Formats: sequence, structure tokens, C-alpha cells
Amino acid sequence: MGGGGALIKLNAVGGAYAFSEGINDPGSAMFQTHLTNAANVHASEIQLRRVDDGPDQLVAMVRGDAVLMAELDEIQAMDMLSQAFAACDGADRFTPGAARMMRMTGERQGLPAGVSQVLMQFMAAGGGRRLVGRIAYEGDVCCGSCGGG
Repeated sequence: MGGGGALIKLNAVGGAYAFSEGINDPGSAMFQTHLTNAANVHASEIQLRRVDDGPDQLVAMVRGDAVLMAELDEIQAMDMLSQAFAACDGADRFTPGAARMMRMTGERQGLPAGVSQVLMQFMAAGGGRRLVGRIAYEGDVCCGSCGGG
């Protein structure tokens, strides 16, 4: 159930993107560091993708490229999802595998510099993705479809 298309792997010789911290130690980095790293390269999304025979892949979408940020085992993936959920406005109780649409505006946890909000889509169990976070930056023009202003 992995995502389609080739991934750009970070820290490869001649790699196109480099993140400031956390890439080599996904267990300690977790959600806030990954969100900050994605914002530092002006990613439009972060996605946690399921992979059939291997660890989940945390991917940043950067100018149309899928950039592999980290590979997470099941425990690390659940920890990151729980942290991401807890950072959302009005978060109550995280239920793994339950579909939820949430928003991060900095109400519970500070947002990276330049980020105005993150629309968080926690996916239902069984699909190819566990999480899609759409990152909106200060100065972006809002279409209003998300209910934002």
C-alpha cells in the first residue's frame, strides 16, 4: 500500500534537499521537528505513507517532488501520529485508524516560522496513507474551501 512514484532520499550524494535536524534519528525527532524541517524547505505537505513490506515513510512534498524525510517503524509511527493529533486545535483523544480532519493554528503548539496553519487529515485504517498535513504559509492566498480565512 505504498505511495506511488519515486522518492528523493535525503543525505544521498548530490541530494537535492537537506533538513536541519532529526533525519537520522526519527525516534527522537518526531512530529514538531519533522514539521519544522518540512517548513524549512517550503514543503506543501507532509505525508505518513504505509509501505507493504517495510517501515512507514514520512514524506515531504516539495515543488512536486516526494522527499523521504524518515522511515518509521510501527511504534514510531504511532508516537508521531499521537503527537501530531495532540498539537491540533481542539484535540481530544487520539484513536489510531480513525478518520479525522483537524487544524493546527498554534493554539496548542507553536508553528514553525512562516507557517500560518496546517490542515491535518488523519486517515482511516487500511489505506495507503496514515496522515496528510497540508501546510499553509503566511502570505498564501486562501481559497476559503477549508473554512480558513
